[in-house]
Amino acid sequence: MKTFLRKRLLPLIFATLSYNLLGCGSSNSSPPETDNTVRLSESYYSDLYAWNEQGGLAQTQLGRGLNLGNYLEAPVEGEWTGGRVLVEEDLQRIADAGFKTVRIPVRWSAHSELAAPYTIDSTFMARVKEVVGWANNTQLKVILNVHHYTEMMDDPENRQTAHILRLQGIWQQISEQFPLSEYPRYNLIFELLNEPNGSIDYDDWNNIIARLLTLIWDDMEAQQNNGSEQRIVMIGTANWGHPDGLTKLVLPNSVDASNTIITVHYYEPFHFTHQGAEWVDGAADWIGTPWLGTASDQAPLIALFDRVTSWNAQPNRGFELFMGEFGVYSRNSAPAQQKAWTAFIAREAEKRNISWAYWEYASGFGAYDADTGQWRPQLIEALIPIQ
Repeated sequence: MKTFLRKRLLPLIFATLSYNLLGCGSSNSSPPETDNTVRLSESYYSDLYAWNEQGGLAQTQLGRGLNLGNYLEAPVEGEWTGGRVLVEEDLQRIADAGFKTVRIPVRWSAHSELAAPYTIDSTFMARVKEVVGWANNTQLKVILNVHHYTEMMDDPENRQTAHILRLQGIWQQISEQFPLSEYPRYNLIFELLNEPNGSIDYDDWNNIIARLLTLIWDDMEAQQNNGSEQRIVMIGTANWGHPDGLTKLVLPNSVDASNTIITVHYYEPFHFTHQGAEWVDGAADWIGTPWLGTASDQAPLIALFDRVTSWNAQPNRGFELFMGEFGVYSRNSAPAQQKAWTAFIAREAEKRNISWAYWEYASGFGAYDADTGQWRPQLIEALIPIQ
């Protein structure tokens, strides 16, 4: 099923590092380099770090999660999913599969007025609250974000102030509708903005973070800060949420590990994960790009994980790290390779106590096939190992 995610991550050049890994196949010889047999160790398909029992909640706040992508982030729900909309059964299915968190991408900008006070359509607000309620009723934690505010990213800089004011107006209304008294802090996390990019550069994003936190924690204190507790927020990076954007992140003094989760997105190598993606220029030329789990395949991905954890190990950090998106477009990828990459990324995150949410539930990257009514084996087995 076609997905309409708009990703434009820039390719990175990584240094070559050497890692030893027990490969699959013959112990006496390695497959020839032209062979597309997956070499990833079978151990990655098992519960290496004991996340199965509690879904990762013994190690992290959010554990294993799933994105409800392409539903409420579409201009109109159902437009990107062949008319299919979320129903309560979807949330129960996700919880029954062993996930503990859902990230709900929402395109608020398609449903709010352009002029102050930027009123959000009441029917749409009620719909978002319905889905959040379904999730919480099944004991799923929720990350609620502002997603696909594309006008903000695409408009020239002289329109930026107007968009920031509108974004503040949107978050004021979200804060009013989702008070701490009704939605406890560990059940609902506010993610400020998905994948800042375009005209929103690193400095712009740092300024927006400070303004939104003042709004949510101070201006909306009656709803989001009861004196002993405040709403937990999630903050990502500019440049499409790429992990290396962490080095440019400047956080206000009000931010600490008790009130903030830091999120990054992980789609490397992009030519593998987005091969043939219709919304990415040139992606048709990448069809057939392999990922076999060899040491050279793993090295840059491990190096990127290590840069993230090194950043977080610096003084006055120690945040929960959340890999808010990772996935492989299903249409053109070989299932065995898709499974290997997904299992490798999930286990390497779990090794570092990084909680995660796979992109996504039931569309082009989807772990669940809505047409057959079944979880895709290569994905559900990689995400939640049987043993």
